Amino acid sequence: MPELPEVESLRLYLAGEDLIGGTISEVQTDWPPNRSDDYDLSELSGRRIERFGRIGKNLFVYLDRGVLWMHMGMTGRLAVMHPAEEPMRYARMTLFLDDERRIELDDPRRWAGARLEESDVSIRAGLGPDALESELTPEEFVARVKGKRSPIKSVLMDQSVIAGVGNIYADEALHRSGINPSRRADRISVARLKNLHSDLRTVLMQALRYIVDHPDERGRPYVVDAYDDRMRLYRKKGSTCPDCGGELQTRKFGGRTAYYCLLCQS
Repeated sequence: MPELPEVESLRLYLAGEDLIGGTISEVQTDWPPNRSDDYDLSELSGRRIERFGRIGKNLFVYLDRGVLWMHMGMTGRLAVMHPAEEPMRYARMTLFLDDERRIELDDPRRWAGARLEESDVSIRAGLGPDALESELTPEEFVARVKGKRSPIKSVLMDQSVIAGVGNIYADEALHRSGINPSRRADRISVARLKNLHSDLRTVLMQALRYIVDHPDERGRPYVVDAYDDRMRLYRKKGSTCPDCGGELQTRKFGGRTAYYCLLCQS
């Protein structure tokens, strides 16, 4: 699932495609029937693109009137297409621009979404600070996490606590910090939580750099494959700890599978 690094790579990609000032001339969508009313984009036509933003896993296109909110779901990604290029196979949303290019949201599993909002306030209201923002200092991180009685893995994935961290990067950060994902957040020392804050930022930044440096064959971010060198933990049954060589354990937290080492994480 696209997490903070993947979505930030999409924001950087869009920002580098000379789209600012362009006008959306037409919109086509292919949402599942039960979601078409929720993601009605018919009023986008005629609006001008002013900038791109992100908080957590949420991507924003700021327009001269309103904000286009996008979420990549499990398999969504974006591509800026030229007129001669064939549409992407699973294009669920296409924004046609006045320079004849188009922005396509490709999503094989049909779980991504987009919605036109008056502003980003309603989306941001339910989110904690972005995991890479400077406002999330070590002290703020500890203050937001330390009082939680839930397992630390669940706390890290709670978007109302910290925005942008999901299953994969939570596991990576906890492994680096030597913290068992099942340990209650309120029972972890301040010193260990500050180390976790640092390790979390390291994991996210390394992943972002990897994605930016390894685009697909057309120069676009490739964001749906979690089995590459941005990861230290190989998320397959029988895989081993990169530090001690012991077999990784698995456990469900909030319906998501955690991979961790019993010997290295306590």
